[in-house]
Amino acid sequence: MRVLFVTPLLPVPPDNGGAQRIFGLIQQVRQDHHVTVLSLVGPDDDVSEAERMLGRLIAVPVAWTARQPPNTARRRAQLRSLVSLHSAQRRLMAPPALQSALDSLLARESFDVMQCEFAPLGLLRTPTTIPRILDAHNIEHDLLRQIARQAPLLRQLFNMLEWRKLAREERAAWRQATHCLATSEADAATIRASVATPVSVIPNGVDLTALPLSPLSLGKPERLVFVGTLRYWPNVEGVTWLLQQVLPRVRAAIPSVEVTLVGSDPPPALQALARAASVRLTGRVPEVMPWITRAGVVVVPLRSGGGTRLKILEAFALGRPVVSTSIGAAGLDVRDGQHLLLADTPEAFADAIVRLIRDASLRSQLVAAARQLVVERYDWARIGTQYRDLLAHVVAQSTTRSN
Repeated sequence: MRVLFVTPLLPVPPDNGGAQRIFGLIQQVRQDHHVTVLSLVGPDDDVSEAERMLGRLIAVPVAWTARQPPNTARRRAQLRSLVSLHSAQRRLMAPPALQSALDSLLARESFDVMQCEFAPLGLLRTPTTIPRILDAHNIEHDLLRQIARQAPLLRQLFNMLEWRKLAREERAAWRQATHCLATSEADAATIRASVATPVSVIPNGVDLTALPLSPLSLGKPERLVFVGTLRYWPNVEGVTWLLQQVLPRVRAAIPSVEVTLVGSDPPPALQALARAASVRLTGRVPEVMPWITRAGVVVVPLRSGGGTRLKILEAFALGRPVVSTSIGAAGLDVRDGQHLLLADTPEAFADAIVRLIRDASLRSQLVAAARQLVVERYDWARIGTQYRDLLAHVVAQSTTRSN
């Protein structure tokens, strides 16, 4: 098959959740099929490296993608959206330049199936003869609705307008797709409740060959690590809660506890908070694996969000115990006390961390069960077979209908 992926950010390097998922799916399809990637690229993106890792890439240069920190182009799009029926996300992720490049490509070449990453790209105009798969990643309007309740005032006001526009656009994109992908059963249920479009769950996965099980002895039990892009508001919110509400309680029990925040673009307020709390900020790192393996506990203190957390799967694969909020682990087939520890209040979260630091046997039990879960459910090698079968099914059904 000839498969076209259309994406709003370059999936190379695969160093954030969206890029990791897109990259993983592309690598699975490339095993058996011809892949073309049509992608927005930002000012600092390494197109030559992406071509090496992806194969055929058609780059569409723009002033901002989700890889870049907020800049003038992003702020301008957000301001324009205030007086527009369209969301800022649609303006940024599916700009006219991308539509033009897609029109030009489809005028020259034919594809058996096209996959659009994220809902705004599901609204791009395409011939009805090409089956279109929409990879939802998460229910974006619900995420913004959550943030609107808790963010600072200006962000609340913007997101109150934005999430309503996004809700309308996401439903339109789901409706126009031939088939939708969701990362969890909960997200799939949300889509099914809104539209009649078929939906399949293709979970996020990890490459176990690249994430070997690391002995717990290599990590320092009292060293905590958080991994995530630190310009992403749910991560900032969660880490702030961790440092202000949880960490003092942990240090009261274990004064030697250390915290490392691994992620790019921390805002000034978070930098100041980290300094005051004697917490290490790494900024962007080439590889997160060494930071995880040197830690004793991976923390996921998210209080808002959607989709599923790849950071948890990476910790499971590498053999590190996890403490997470319920929201942080949402969408994953995990059980509290078997695969990880779940806690939603500062007291419970701190108690779970202290318990793990002190109990080597519990750390070992959680790690063994979590690694087995990843092997059975979240290995890209397994997910890839399911995904390639789905692509073939969608194409076959489309061919049958056209005949």
